[in-house]
Amino acid sequence: MRLGLSLPVLPQETLPSFVSYVAQKNGSRHVQDFVQDMNLSWRRIQQLDPDTVEELADLTGTDIGALAANSFLPVDGGFFRLRDSDLPKFFLNRPVLKFCPVCVRADHDAHGRTWGRPLWQIDPLWVCPVHGVLLEALEPPDYPRCPHDFAGRIADHRDRVRTSEAVQMAGEAQCFARYISDRLYHHLHRKSLPWLDGLPIDVAARLCENLGILVRLGATTHPKAPDPQVRAEAGALGFAICAEGPDALWDAYETIRRNSPNPKGGFYTDFGFYSTWLQRLSHRERYRPAIDHFRDFVLESYPLAQGQVVLGKACGQRKWITWAELGRRYGMSFGRMSRFQRAVGASGEDLRRVAPAAYARELRILATGLDRKQAAQKLNIHPSVIDDLVNAGLLRHGIVLPKLEKLFLPEDVDALLASVMAGAAVVDVAPEGSFPLGLIGGKAKLKAVGLLQARIAGQLKAAHRLCGVDGIPGRLLDLAEVLDCFAAAPHTGLTRQQLRVHLHVNGATISLLLKSGLIASTQLRAPRSRRWMSSVAPEELERFLSRYLPLGLMAYELGTQARHVAARLDKANVWPIPMPAHCSKIYLREEAAPIIAI
Repeated sequence: MRLGLSLPVLPQETLPSFVSYVAQKNGSRHVQDFVQDMNLSWRRIQQLDPDTVEELADLTGTDIGALAANSFLPVDGGFFRLRDSDLPKFFLNRPVLKFCPVCVRADHDAHGRTWGRPLWQIDPLWVCPVHGVLLEALEPPDYPRCPHDFAGRIADHRDRVRTSEAVQMAGEAQCFARYISDRLYHHLHRKSLPWLDGLPIDVAARLCENLGILVRLGATTHPKAPDPQVRAEAGALGFAICAEGPDALWDAYETIRRNSPNPKGGFYTDFGFYSTWLQRLSHRERYRPAIDHFRDFVLESYPLAQGQVVLGKACGQRKWITWAELGRRYGMSFGRMSRFQRAVGASGEDLRRVAPAAYARELRILATGLDRKQAAQKLNIHPSVIDDLVNAGLLRHGIVLPKLEKLFLPEDVDALLASVMAGAAVVDVAPEGSFPLGLIGGKAKLKAVGLLQARIAGQLKAAHRLCGVDGIPGRLLDLAEVLDCFAAAPHTGLTRQQLRVHLHVNGATISLLLKSGLIASTQLRAPRSRRWMSSVAPEELERFLSRYLPLGLMAYELGTQARHVAARLDKANVWPIPMPAHCSKIYLREEAAPIIAI
């Protein structure tokens, strides 16, 4: 039997589309009614049953090869075959009827009708590969209209189909659509993309679309939620990245990780639906290169526990850990680790991960170091001496970070103590002339730091360690050796004693002369004892004697007793300058000199 009214199969027309138009041509409003009248099965037509297709070919007078050439043939495992490509059923969206407004109008102009293309049923494809415009979509129909009754559905929406405006898409969106079309129809003139071409076409297309949605809309977006235009633009964005190869895809992953708004999130948080999608794939082997690539990125970029399984592979050697783990490793509290993070300037994505060996020295010091008070206790000295040791360079801070305590290494404190006691014999009782460091400093008028520097430099040989006394106070030094070591060059001026001898006056007089300023003096350290002393320059003594004459000096120069000189001066009505009774008598030279010269 052959129908009197039939139609030709148009280029790339699917079998359901052709049958629905034949049904319409023969006056049937629903394709199921026509098929039933022809004693055929609509379900078997959709499944490309060979016997049914052959019957259709006889019925319509159409070549059997042309009927099924552009339709989806169900195969085992939930796949459909189009030409030589096996496509999983979730790669298709057959209930939603997509169409290109430009194609539809051109079809009517050239053939009097439009027809369904297999490409329009590809779920990630939302741009016409021929005209580069956004595809329109008709939602699944209500019963009794079958979703695969192409001609009937077009007729139901003829006004919308006729008036649809073509939305021109950007170049990358057109490239993505043409890539899918070229892969399915084996166009050899297209540009080769080695890494992407190595994936099955459904894997490559879905990877591009989901990556684009992730980059553009974020990890919390459902991949099917965006409207068609956004999905088309997202697919174009993902295609532009994947077309550059695995390195570009890795860089995109790294950008997503760095820009994550979650300061403590892992890869599930950063990649959201994307990581879940890769983890729950039903045909994992088809996606193996994409899965392995993402898994390697996760293992390389996130602080995972050793043995943690990511997409089928356990983490072996850890490259990153969390700050909390790093703090536990060194026994540091959360608050202290937070202060440390601020001190070292960790911010942004650096707060989410850290290398296991990072800041090893700083954290070891923070965990085991000694603060100023603890270091002083270890050395058994006052904390203020610690500051002197640091200023003198005998002890240095192991770590200095903003808003964190300055700490010393225990080994540095031990080394300082060892250098002070080097070669010191242990004694139960301090030898004669030896005193503890603090007492020596008081006697020699020296700071402890200066004594330690001399001891460490080897200038002080005579040293002992007092048994039972810890720290620096247990170190004994010889006072005589200390005084000799720190003795300065002799002063050129006159001491109080030398001045008293030169002037032949008593000590009280010398004190009064210096205090009143009649004789100017300078305060200096004694060369050996380090005690403060008054020093009078020889020229100052000459200046004083050019105006004054002490009674004792006049008696000494005349070789007589002072009372005889005083009597002569009294007889001549020459009187001493006003002085306390316990002081020696001193006269003005201009008054006394003429008398004693007679």
